[in-house]
Amino acid sequence: MKEDKRRFLRLGAFLEGTFQIENSVISGLVMLTDFSRAGVKASINRKLEAGTAVKFEIWMPGSIIPVFFDGEIVWIKPGSKEWTYSFDAGIKVNRIDQDDRQRLIDFAYEHWRNTREKK
Repeated sequence: MKEDKRRFLRLGAFLEGTFQIENSVISGLVMLTDFSRAGVKASINRKLEAGTAVKFEIWMPGSIIPVFFDGEIVWIKPGSKEWTYSFDAGIKVNRIDQDDRQRLIDFAYEHWRNTREKK
């Protein structure tokens, strides 16, 4: 059995948004699918290289104010699900406003809690 080397608890939820490579005009679409204290797992519609610095704008349901954060691509591979974008990526969150971080975690926790209650 493969050992799980994750350091932080993961919460699954889905949030869509956009990204732009820092200091570039290259942009694309993103769907965040897995949240932890240090970063997120995402599906993206463009292949990026590990180490790429990226700015994100994430749309929160029921809010007109998006969440913004800066991150770095840690790993990338072909997408694992047909219903998402072409690539899965691990993203280290480098800079995020504390209130925005709390909004993301609250959303992911509520989603996780609601799915557990339905089981």
